[in-house]
Amino acid sequence: MRGGSVLGRCIFGATAAVLAAGCGGGTASSSAPGLFADGPAPLRIVDRTVATGNPRVSVRDVSFAGRRGRVYGYLAVPANAHGRLGSVVLLHGTGGSRRDFLPYAVTLAGRGLAALTLTAPSSSAPAPVSSLGPRAVLRREQGLAVDDVVAVRRAVDFLQTRPSLDPHRIGLLGWSSGARTAAVLAGLERRIRTFVLMSGGALPVSDYAKVAPVGLRADIRTSLGAVDPLRWIARARPGTLLLEDGRHDEVVPRRALLALAHAAPPRTTLRWYDAGHRLDRKAVRDQTAWLLRALTARPRPS
Repeated sequence: MRGGSVLGRCIFGATAAVLAAGCGGGTASSSAPGLFADGPAPLRIVDRTVATGNPRVSVRDVSFAGRRGRVYGYLAVPANAHGRLGSVVLLHGTGGSRRDFLPYAVTLAGRGLAALTLTAPSSSAPAPVSSLGPRAVLRREQGLAVDDVVAVRRAVDFLQTRPSLDPHRIGLLGWSSGARTAAVLAGLERRIRTFVLMSGGALPVSDYAKVAPVGLRADIRTSLGAVDPLRWIARARPGTLLLEDGRHDEVVPRRALLALAHAAPPRTTLRWYDAGHRLDRKAVRDQTAWLLRALTARPRPS
C-alpha cells in the first residue's frame, strides 16, 4: 500500500491550486447523487485467468467500462467454493494500484470471500496542465473524485453479474484516499452492506473556502461540497461502518481523522491503534473479522 496525501487528493490538490491562482469566470454547478450515476452503459467485461501457484485461490485479471475509461482490477475467489459467496471491493491509497491489495485479496479468498482490488481512475489520470485556471482545477478534481466513486459502483455492477457471488453480500474497504472514496459511497450506494475505512480523514470544505479568494469561495463550496466525505458519510446506514485509525498517523492530521469519525452515523465502530498511517497487523485482523462476520452470514432485510 502507498500513502495518501495529507488531506486526500480531492480537496487538498484543488485548494492548493485555487489559492495560488486568480479569480474570474462563473460558478461551477453540479448535483448529487445524480453526479455519481453509473448509467446504463454496458460493462464490456474482459476477464482473464492469472496463474497464482495457489491451489486454494483463483485470481482473475478483470476490467470493465467506467465513467471515462476502463477500470482494472484483480478478482480473487476461493478455488473450490460451495454456494454463493460474499465479496468485498478493496481501494488503495493515493498513487497506488490494484496490485497493492492483491495479497490481502488472496488472504480473504482463502477465508471464503471473493475480493476485488481496483486501480482507482484518479491514480492513473495524467497530471494537470500548468495553464489550468482555478475553476478548471476544481472541476478536474471533482471529476476525478466522481470517477473513483463511479468505478466502485460499476464494480458492484460487475460483482452482481457473477452467478457464484451473492448480490446482497458486498462490502467495501478503503485505505487513506480510498477511505475518503468509501466514505462517499457509504452514504450513496445501498447495495454495499458494510464498510471499512482505514486511516481516512477529511476537514470541512468551509475550512478551505474561508482562506480562498472571495470570488472563489462559492465555487469551492459547490464543487468540493458535492464530493465531500463528511457530507456523505453522515448519510450512511447506522451500524455499517468500521473506522480504523492510527494514534501516530504521520500523514493525515488527527483533526481530520476525528472529523470523519464525528460525521459518521450512530453505531459506527471506531478503533484506534498504536500505529501510524499504515496501521498494523491487529487492524488487519480486526477488519478481516469484521468483513467475515458481515459478509459470510445471511444478511438481514434492509
